[in-house]
Amino acid sequence: MTNSPILIAFDTVFDQCSIAILQGDDVIYTKTVAGGRGQTEIILSMLDNALKETNINLSDVGVWAFNRGPGAFSGIRINTAVVQALSIANNSPCVGVSSLMTLAYMAYEQSAQKEQNMTITAVMDARQNQVYAGDFIIDNGTLISKDEYLLDYDGVVQADMVVGDGVDLVQTNAQKMVVQPTAQHIARLAYPLFIKGEAVTAEHALPVYLRHNAWKTLAEQGKNNPTHQTNQ
Repeated sequence: MTNSPILIAFDTVFDQCSIAILQGDDVIYTKTVAGGRGQTEIILSMLDNALKETNINLSDVGVWAFNRGPGAFSGIRINTAVVQALSIANNSPCVGVSSLMTLAYMAYEQSAQKEQNMTITAVMDARQNQVYAGDFIIDNGTLISKDEYLLDYDGVVQADMVVGDGVDLVQTNAQKMVVQPTAQHIARLAYPLFIKGEAVTAEHALPVYLRHNAWKTLAEQGKNNPTHQTNQ
């Protein structure tokens, strides 16, 4: 092993189980399994396999990263809880990464035109006639978050690019892009934050729902459709 810190990132928010191991600037392992069922068992099994295949011990991990939301309520809870537990057991810090920033980051990486001062709005279907929205700007090659909020369907979005599964739910003249981020994108965003000293302890590794009535909404929608994974 080199002296570079090892970061392990998880995502269970984008309707998948995804794990990535990053050491320094290199992603040395990544795997993604599509689907939003049985995520707790699947993600823990994936972690065991990843550690075995890379010959990494839990004690080697310097930081844990996770998708802190907004997005699928159960998915946020799962990867947050997993990272909190691993952080406590291993006495190592955590970094939460915005799902909306992850979408914007991947869109920027795939964009043919990487312009300075480029504006990107990420939009995810939040159900209940709303989308989660996040505004970002590219400043000297760095993705900077401006705001995250709820926006009604058919709301107007003004940006150079709009990305996410909610692109057709809003009104915009911007370039549209739909992408599927994985844990390696979470890892890429989390690592600079860790280096800058922005990692936190497990008790401060908190999810972001944007909706304040998340628990109530989950119960209400569960009555109507018990098999539906609620987005909060």
